Amino acid sequence: MTEPKARRRPVEMIEHRTTNTTECERRVRNALTKLIKAGAPFTVANVCDLAGVGKTFIYDKRRPHLTRAVLSARDASHNNRIDHAEKALDHTSASWRERALGAEALAKSLRTAVQQREDRISDLAGQLYDPDGNHLAEENARLRDLVSTLTHNLQRAHSENNTLRRSLDAARANVKRERQRNVTQLFANEPNPH
Repeated sequence: MTEPKARRRPVEMIEHRTTNTTECERRVRNALTKLIKAGAPFTVANVCDLAGVGKTFIYDKRRPHLTRAVLSARDASHNNRIDHAEKALDHTSASWRERALGAEALAKSLRTAVQQREDRISDLAGQLYDPDGNHLAEENARLRDLVSTLTHNLQRAHSENNTLRRSLDAARANVKRERQRNVTQLFANEPNPH
């Protein structure tokens, strides 16, 4: 004889519930694996949607291992995004920083060259007279040409120095603007974790 339906039913319901719970856990783990492989930041709601379960299933106290796994993976996905953004910002600002440092080094070398030329002009101006104070007529024309050339070179060096200073100021402004833009993008695109 067969057992009455009333007695079989609770056992079947328990087995069905256990099977259903196991299947839901498997779907959650599969969804978690897919989202982690995608490499994009995700939320608990994304896991629920992909697995076809509700948030209460994930946050159920009877499954703390599942809750910890989902929350840990979610936090790791957001941290990876922040790390990636920081690396991109560092890479971008490094090129501007290198250009700025190069411009500063060139400006410093030009200042040194200008000082050396000014010293040379002073030396040449002092040579226009011999030790007795007499003017050296035969050297005068050659020295004037040399002074003229050095003055021209000095003016060109000043012009290059000004150009490099403007380039350095522009590079610094670009670095500042790029940092502000990247910080704005980093916080503007950050999803609201739930």
